[in-house]
Amino acid sequence: MLMSCVQSMASQETRQNSTVEVPLLNNQQMPLIALFDTTKLNQVLKDYIIKTVEEATDQRIPMIKNAVIEDIGYEPGRNQERPAFTASLTSSITLQPNEVLKFDKVWLNIGNVYDPSTGVFTVPRNGLYFVSSTVMASRGLHLHCHLWKNNQSDVGIFGTDYSTGTLNTVMALKKGDIIYAKHDHNRGGEQLYGNHWSMFSAYLISE
Repeated sequence: MLMSCVQSMASQETRQNSTVEVPLLNNQQMPLIALFDTTKLNQVLKDYIIKTVEEATDQRIPMIKNAVIEDIGYEPGRNQERPAFTASLTSSITLQPNEVLKFDKVWLNIGNVYDPSTGVFTVPRNGLYFVSSTVMASRGLHLHCHLWKNNQSDVGIFGTDYSTGTLNTVMALKKGDIIYAKHDHNRGGEQLYGNHWSMFSAYLISE
């Protein structure tokens, strides 16, 4: 009779709680059924799974980060950051003789080494740098420019009638050197075509 009452009460609790039935045998080899509340067990399993996923994620993120840093060669905000910049010209401009070209749209500026208001790249530390610039002349016009290091003219760039001139050079530079592209001093009325066809770029190859 007592067993029937217990089974009846267990049956009512089964309707209210999440339970599992486990078949058992008593010491008299009589079949019994034990009911276990799995509500807390489900929460324990859920917490365990979440913790396992978080731990796995925490382990993977540094590995992915290190792989990316090794691939691109720098980590923003750290000493091993590799200086680099790319800028282009938004709108066409008529250049004055000896005018520095100011590429106003900055796409990349690691280390804040390029100033779009002056068009000047300031070398942050000694090293071997790759420097590149492309200029496009407006329709029916020529365009004569040179790359400058400090106050000395370097390689030239020439474009004509919607064609581009491009320079690519490797330079051994020192901290504090300034690099910029400048319109030739004896040319007037020439136009630098914009719409991002003209650009200026540089990055550190090695120290």
